[in-house]
Amino acid sequence: MKTSETKKTRIGAFIRKNDLFPYFTELFSISFFINLLALATPIFVLQVYDRVIFHAGTTTLQGLVLGMIIVLIFDAVLKITRIRFFQSISAKNDFSIAEKIYDKLYRLSLQKLESKPFWYWQSLFRDAGMIRNVLGGTVATLLVDLPFSLLFLLVTILIAPPLWWVFITFLILFVVLALVSEKMIHSHALKERQVSSERDTHLSDLINKRESIKILSSENYLKKQWAENHFQTMKASLSRGKSADFYRVMSQSMTLLFTICITSMGALAILEQQMTIGALIAANMLGSRLISPYVQLVEHWRTLTQFRQALNRVDQFLDEDEDKNNIAVDVPIGPGKFFLNNIIFSYNEHESPAINNIDGGIGPNGLHILMGRNGCGKTTLLKLLSGFYKPLKGIVSLDEYDMRQFTSEQLHHRIGYLSQQPQLIQGSVFENITLGTVNADQDSVIEVSKLIDLHDSISELANGYDTVIQSDHHGLSGGFIQKIALARTLLAKPKILLLDEPSNNLDQTSENKLLTTLKEYAKNNTVIVASHSSALLNNADTILVLEQGKVAIAGPAKQVLEHLKKQ
Repeated sequence: MKTSETKKTRIGAFIRKNDLFPYFTELFSISFFINLLALATPIFVLQVYDRVIFHAGTTTLQGLVLGMIIVLIFDAVLKITRIRFFQSISAKNDFSIAEKIYDKLYRLSLQKLESKPFWYWQSLFRDAGMIRNVLGGTVATLLVDLPFSLLFLLVTILIAPPLWWVFITFLILFVVLALVSEKMIHSHALKERQVSSERDTHLSDLINKRESIKILSSENYLKKQWAENHFQTMKASLSRGKSADFYRVMSQSMTLLFTICITSMGALAILEQQMTIGALIAANMLGSRLISPYVQLVEHWRTLTQFRQALNRVDQFLDEDEDKNNIAVDVPIGPGKFFLNNIIFSYNEHESPAINNIDGGIGPNGLHILMGRNGCGKTTLLKLLSGFYKPLKGIVSLDEYDMRQFTSEQLHHRIGYLSQQPQLIQGSVFENITLGTVNADQDSVIEVSKLIDLHDSISELANGYDTVIQSDHHGLSGGFIQKIALARTLLAKPKILLLDEPSNNLDQTSENKLLTTLKEYAKNNTVIVASHSSALLNNADTILVLEQGKVAIAGPAKQVLEHLKKQ
């Protein structure tokens, strides 16, 4: 029941959210007069047949023609005005919806962003385009005109009373056909989107993991999967197309049957002198106008269904929980001490916890190393400490404050995080290093680049710090990417550094530079590093060993290392 109510109110909620009621009020007013003027032509025909021809009223004909010319001009002006109103609505929402999606994407938690593939988030902007096109196109005109079909029904019954039952019968049949076709097409459209999403996920993997695919020569294996996904997509598309074609043919056949019934029943009524020939012709014209919106509705159900689905997806997305952005009190930056109180975290409720009941403190200050086998929970723990992930149970505190009360901006000012696979944006080297740091000058950028053995590598580039990096990192070594991301993290001078395998892809010289920098930084700041580097382990203050999401060993570095050697 709730789902049904949500569907019914989705468009109304969208209109309220985007302050479109004034537009639609004017649109309905204009549409009322457009549909009112549409009655002029059938009435003109009725008068010509029943009065002008029968009474040879040439003067009357001249007056009727002059009146119709005025009506046509007024009608054209109103239609042009309505088109411009639709364009205004479309333009009002075009940038507005896309901007809301963009802002919402930024405010979503990292955990939420990681839960869906890239194509899903990108498809939201296509949904925004679908909403824009429908609001400014023929489907919107159809929906606005649809309620006025009752006006044509009323006038038709007044002009041709003997045929009232024919009009009402066929109107009911067209409404039923429209509703049934909507239900079937909606079901097929959902199935089509489901299977096409599986195909898009496969293609996304093909592009994003192209290097592994090439190395393993696994094209044939993957092609079989793609072919199956594509076949299912085509099958669903054909099924939806067959359903749409069936109901479209049905509506066209019913239209012809309607004309036959009106003409036949009208002819009998004329023979019985219950109505005139002019009334029959006018009734046919009005009847066509009466059922035309329902015929078009059947033909446009696919577009309308896609619009409703797009509106539903965008609305659901905008209703997603987001990172905290508002604060009552700006807590001052503290010494940088974490405390974990029985933390439990799982990526999936059906899987074992990735972090299982960790309890203890880290910091303030010092170099602290997280180590353990692959998949033991090091990266997950760092993301919990960074505030990117929220624990399912327990509390992560920073300087005695529950981290959930901090905004993303507050956490950014306190914590610098370097992921295991850092990403760069499309822009210059300088822009990538200064990204996220306000008012960074070139001296500080050069200084931090020298600290991690990056400056010389940049200086050897033809354009130095102005060298443009492509979004796919084409032509860049893993070590170069790692150093730029590390320089970006250090430039902000956060109180806490969280580094996930920072020495990956670094040569011995660069690793030594990194070690020297981290040791110096850790004197007055908290540095937590996930690493197996012997150089970092031998210079750590404390070491925490994880095993299957639990703490196996923790304590001063020398004691932990000695314990590990005995095992």
